[in-house]
Amino acid sequence: MKTAKQLLCALFAIIGLLCVLFPIRITRGLPYVLGGAMAAAGVVYSASYFRNQPSGHSAELASGLVLLLVGSSCVLHGADSIVPLGTVWAVIGIQKASKSLAAAIERTNEGSVRIFSFLGFLIRLTFSMVLLFYPEEKIQTHVVLLGLELIIVSIRLTRKYFPDLDTGE
Repeated sequence: MKTAKQLLCALFAIIGLLCVLFPIRITRGLPYVLGGAMAAAGVVYSASYFRNQPSGHSAELASGLVLLLVGSSCVLHGADSIVPLGTVWAVIGIQKASKSLAAAIERTNEGSVRIFSFLGFLIRLTFSMVLLFYPEEKIQTHVVLLGLELIIVSIRLTRKYFPDLDTGE
């Protein structure tokens, strides 16, 4: 288990670094990588449904089929699917911004003002809105931001899973 966690931390850091260093190439490959991942996830979800055939879990099959179709469409359309991918990415960011604002409001209602929560909300909302209205022009910027976020996640996971690791601090 320790090796799997180390591999995950390293993988996040490497992918993050690639996104920061090669945003143009990563953006060009995005429809194929994301589309392929969505299609593969769709196959896994659908296969799981048919293997177990649980009653009342038709949403799992429906999600799997939709992922398969959308992912396959992204792969087939290639670079032409950058705008829809950017738009979806923007909507996901807006949802995250909403959650950040909700958390900031809850903390404020608890009696503590959290300026960083509000700043997090504003940053997420701003970047998401820019991507929503200019997906083709701004997706490379978001690839770089994704890379930075993956590097930060890698550092946080490393500190969480390996607290005794000497980081030189």
